[in-house]
Amino acid sequence: MLHIVKNIQALAEVVTAFSDGDSLILIEQAVFAANPQHKAYRQIQGLDISVLVSDAKARGIENRISSNIALIDYDGFVELTVTHTNSVTWE
Repeated sequence: MLHIVKNIQALAEVVTAFSDGDSLILIEQAVFAANPQHKAYRQIQGLDISVLVSDAKARGIENRISSNIALIDYDGFVELTVTHTNSVTWE
């Protein structure tokens, strides 16, 4: 399952639904959680996480994203949707 997360508030629910083999992509406002200094980072630490680089750049935090998290472009986003048969968007 691919979990597409748009805001930080959704992370608490996402973590409870996350299973082995799942991936998480942070987009829009959720990209802030990829900063190790953010309080929400602890919730997602250790999961298979990607961040949409254009959203991180738009918010000026691309250089604050954890090195354990992949920065991907739209092609990478499409690849994740191909890799995972099912996806869910969390708002």
